[in-house]
Amino acid sequence: MADITLVIPCYNEKKNIKELFNQIKKLEDQISLEIIIVNNGSIDSSEEEINLRKNIFKDVKIIDIKKNIGFGNGIKEGIRNSTCELICYTHGDLQFDLMNVFKAYSHYKSSSEKNKFVKGRRTKRSIIENFFTFFMSLINSILFRKILYDIHAQPNLFEKNLIDNINFLPDDMSIDLYLLLKAKNNNLKISRFDVEVSKRKFGVGANDQLIRKFKYSLLSLFNSFKMLFHGRF
Repeated sequence: MADITLVIPCYNEKKNIKELFNQIKKLEDQISLEIIIVNNGSIDSSEEEINLRKNIFKDVKIIDIKKNIGFGNGIKEGIRNSTCELICYTHGDLQFDLMNVFKAYSHYKSSSEKNKFVKGRRTKRSIIENFFTFFMSLINSILFRKILYDIHAQPNLFEKNLIDNINFLPDDMSIDLYLLLKAKNNNLKISRFDVEVSKRKFGVGANDQLIRKFKYSLLSLFNSFKMLFHGRF
């Protein structure tokens, strides 16, 4: 059995698939992986690009979601199809080099203490990006009465048994917040390590422009209040 399940949702990443798969291949030399690639409702030719290259891996599952309803839903479907005790997920947009998955796994294995949640800490970001991250971290820390920062940093690595009911996981980007809160409420050690963020080579991110950042932040706040109301963590 593989050491870890790596879940990567891809939405309209056709131009990134080749490099993404090259990075996964290099990662396979370091860790025994169960790879789950989720075509998360792409409307470009991502599905074709994924299927064209899937045979280069030893252990890979391709999940095709017909309609995109959010990043979190892609992660949920990946976890549902996983067989390993350890789960790691990250984006498929290449802003995070996948060798960071090996770093996350190394942090997890660095001590005998199993109850850990390993998460990246983003570096080399702009002043504006850091401002939005600080603002959202502050608001969420107040709302949930926990010290929370850089909530959406990747990758995220945790034991599968952290999740009591997979249906409670959000379908959107707030899955990052949900799992971090879940780890803190279960008194897990949060282990962080620096991850350098690169600009997207292809495609447009959800908050690449200032107006997008404002809209994304407002939506994130709405989702935080919704999560606080439901209290399923």
